[in-house]
Amino acid sequence: MARTYRVSVNGKSYDVVVEELGAGTAAPAAVTAAPVAVVPAATQAPIAPPKAAPASGASVTAPMPGKIWKLPVREGDTVAEGQLVLILEAMKMENEIFAPAGGKVLQINCKEGDSVNTGDTLLVIG
Repeated sequence: MARTYRVSVNGKSYDVVVEELGAGTAAPAAVTAAPVAVVPAATQAPIAPPKAAPASGASVTAPMPGKIWKLPVREGDTVAEGQLVLILEAMKMENEIFAPAGGKVLQINCKEGDSVNTGDTLLVIG
C-alpha cells in the first residue's frame, strides 16, 4: 500500500510517495519526490532589510548561519587587523570572527542574540 506525504525541506515542499513493505521483505521502499510550489506562511513576520554598507570599508560577513554570542566592539572603536570583533555561535560551537583590516568600526548591523545567515554583513571597518 502506497501513501503520499507532503514534506518541507529548507522551505521547499515535496510530495513523497512511500510504499509500505510486508514483513520479511528486505528491499527498501522506492521514494520519488516532485517539487511543489512553495507558498509562504501568512503568519511569518517580515524580515527587516539589512543596513546598507558605507561606500568604503572592509565588510565582516557571517561565514555560516548562527547566533551572535558576543560583540566586544562598538561603533567608533578602533580595531587592528586580526583583532577579535565578534563571536558567532553555530552548532553549539563558538566561532571567533576577526577583523580583516585595521581601522575604525563604522557600522554594526547586529547585536548579541541576533540570528544571522551566511553572507550577512555584520559590521564594517573603515
